[in-house]
Amino acid sequence: MVTGVAGAVAISAGANHACALLSDATVKCWGANSAGQLGDGTVTNRSTPVAVNSLTGVVGVAAGASHSCALLATGSVKCWGLNSSGQLGNGTTTSSLTAVAVTGITNAVAVATGASHTCALLGVGTIKCWGSNVSGQLGDGTATNRLTPVAALV
Repeated sequence: MVTGVAGAVAISAGANHACALLSDATVKCWGANSAGQLGDGTVTNRSTPVAVNSLTGVVGVAAGASHSCALLATGSVKCWGLNSSGQLGNGTTTSSLTAVAVTGITNAVAVATGASHTCALLGVGTIKCWGSNVSGQLGDGTATNRLTPVAALV
């Protein structure tokens, strides 16, 4: 049992941190926080869960290597933490200690994170991805990193 987490409905583990979606549609994270991947506004590692700042209405959570993302009931996605490859999807490579909106995602039904990239499944059955693309992991037919979501060629 993780102390400080009650009513968890989903969980995701990153490289050195984990996040839980709670029944009240909020998220708590714990573990390594060197890039702000816990979303509490600090870079302090936490051995007990802390709430992600200003994040409500969450229906899904995903933890990457050093970033995390949440799917909101509105169909939007918010991410926080390391952003060296654009994995937060907000058009920059500036890391964020709190959740920022992913540009142009309004009808997502699922979100998944990799080491330094993120993908969203949209309600129309298409996929958009952003972040590191050195191995073509964004599925757009290139090896170019993307700072905002691009359509995967599926």
